[in-house]
Amino acid sequence: MELNTRNVAVAELKTQNQRLLIGLVATAIAVLGLTYKLIAQSEIVIVQTPGMPANSIIERESFDKWAQMATLNAITANLGQINPSNAEYQKKFLQLYFSPTAYTRLNAEIDLRVEKMRVERELGSSYFVFKRYEYDGELNNHFVIGEQHTVNAATDTTEDYVFEYSVHIENYRLWVDEVKTYKGDKAHNSEWMKANKK
Repeated sequence: MELNTRNVAVAELKTQNQRLLIGLVATAIAVLGLTYKLIAQSEIVIVQTPGMPANSIIERESFDKWAQMATLNAITANLGQINPSNAEYQKKFLQLYFSPTAYTRLNAEIDLRVEKMRVERELGSSYFVFKRYEYDGELNNHFVIGEQHTVNAATDTTEDYVFEYSVHIENYRLWVDEVKTYKGDKAHNSEWMKANKK
């Protein structure tokens, strides 16, 4: 091999090595940047709950109040619609939002409620009509207030109900830790507790 040809070949290989090295460094920087972005990410795209505003902010450890209201309203609607024919579907839906201990209690309560309906032959339908939402910052509880309708044959019975939720946000999700239901249209918030202590 001639010396000139060898020098040209070596020069081409050096140029090619430099280009490969620059490409490798650029790729490494891009991978490090993407890794940092994934680790530091606090907002993600999720499927929105019906009724949730389009500009809701959902982060790793927080939801805005409108997003919380929409999610709790959807949960309440499903809790209000439980009957023997759809109980299994409702349990699967509610499992997505309840913490494991709360879901275990809820699952047992749904089974008891469905069995009671079967024994009493209450095979009509029921649904919840949302009236208002309240949040108590002192107790950190959410209240979904409305009417529980029970439809049997030709009658539609209506009762005012309050669903009281204790929740936490973890890993971009709202988790229900506890739910209480009671008749009436007055939330058992901090003001109600102070008034009833006396």
